[in-house]
Amino acid sequence: MDRTLNLNQVYVLNPHYRLRPDAHRVVLYAKGGNEQDFSRNWCTFIHPLHAVLLSFFTYKRTLKENLTLLSDFFSRPENEVAQWIRRFIENAEPVQATSGGTVIHFPKRVLVEEETGETAFMETDANRFLWKQLDLQTRRLYTGPLIVTLMLTNRCLTHCRYCYADTATQVIRPLPTAHWLELIREAASLEVANVNLMGGEVLLHPDWATLLRETVRLDVAPDFLSTKIPINEVTVSKLEACEYRGIVQVSLDAASDAVVNPLTDTKPGYVRAMLEGLHRLDKSGLNYQVATVLTTRNCQWEALRPLYEELCRLRRLQDWRLVPVSNSISKPYEVFSHLKPKRRQLADLFEKVETYVKGESPFPVILGRDVLRKRYGQATGGSRCFEGSECSALNSHLFVLPDGKVTICEQLYWNPRFLIGDVTDMTLKEVWDSEEAHRLYSLQQTDIQPQSPCSRCSLFEQCFGYGNRCWSDIIKAYGPDCWDYPDPRCAWAPPMKNYLGYENKV
Repeated sequence: MDRTLNLNQVYVLNPHYRLRPDAHRVVLYAKGGNEQDFSRNWCTFIHPLHAVLLSFFTYKRTLKENLTLLSDFFSRPENEVAQWIRRFIENAEPVQATSGGTVIHFPKRVLVEEETGETAFMETDANRFLWKQLDLQTRRLYTGPLIVTLMLTNRCLTHCRYCYADTATQVIRPLPTAHWLELIREAASLEVANVNLMGGEVLLHPDWATLLRETVRLDVAPDFLSTKIPINEVTVSKLEACEYRGIVQVSLDAASDAVVNPLTDTKPGYVRAMLEGLHRLDKSGLNYQVATVLTTRNCQWEALRPLYEELCRLRRLQDWRLVPVSNSISKPYEVFSHLKPKRRQLADLFEKVETYVKGESPFPVILGRDVLRKRYGQATGGSRCFEGSECSALNSHLFVLPDGKVTICEQLYWNPRFLIGDVTDMTLKEVWDSEEAHRLYSLQQTDIQPQSPCSRCSLFEQCFGYGNRCWSDIIKAYGPDCWDYPDPRCAWAPPMKNYLGYENKV
């Protein structure tokens, strides 16, 4: 027995982690929270026996009691069981295990000391984790999505020149609130991590607070709500009444009407109203952050410094995020291409921001450097080798449009090729298992247009099988008729019609 283990201590599965059976494996995923004591956005497949092991720590029992029970369950000596679990107790960094040659990843701090009176035990029966034909490789979830996004409306208060969203499509018959509530309840029954609520402008939906309150009640609340509406006292009161603990993300691109009004088609006074709304949030108990989209109009420290100084007057701002504008599917590239900063402009701004705020900023400043690191035309091993965030479309995410149509990605909207169902006459689970979803997920090389290099690529099976191609980037780069072209990160991708990156020259 490892003497460093306190046998009288109650260790529990970190309350930020959940175990969800997925037919041939178990999903270990993270949920919400602003703390630093867990691996945020974590999602991995683990062996069902690992899930069984961890399920014993969802009860209020001492380590000694659990070792005895585990020893009996697995018919192994207690000291051997102790060696199995010690790697998971207060582990400061993610750890690994293997099963049949497959490496299984676990997040940091899997098992933690119980905080008396604060731990909400989600007692989990080990018998939940039965399985047939183990599968730790397939990226698509068998039992349903892990994230569901509900686009309550595509209407906006602003009309941002750089926005990628489809705000032009007219929604003739939006889903009623009662139906949105049904979807939230079904999503919770599927054990999703979150139900995201968004727009357009989410606060323009008349019943946004009712819907948010239901996500909170069912423990599937979104991690953040994004808005460009000035926050008034009524909105603050509604958010507090919902007991929402996620983040309110306020989008503001400068502290000057002269910069913001032409970009967002807003009237004089809009910026002042937004800043006053930030101060209302600051006085409340709500968590909030500020996001700024970088365009040629504000990609200079001289343009952003007044906003930074205004933000420094706040006491509880969690962070300020600077994110470069990106291409759009719904708008012609020529409409906003002049708003994209060049790589040198972005690099210069980031350097100046770091120099100016280093050591003195009262809040973290998060710079969107990922766009400068993204490499196009270089990956030679298929979609498994693509750098950047992995695509969740068809693998773990469903996106419900305001009229009930369901697509695979928030940037594809009503593109008919990617609509996989309709919740006006289908459940979320039926959409997930629909013929359209499986057809799109299981495309064959014969389904690909001859003009696409993918139609003759020897890597087709492993590339499409892994499912990490960014459908929206492909359409942004080549157009909707070229939906089956290579991901622009691929070494065999043709030159982009609309360049996704940020040119090196000023």
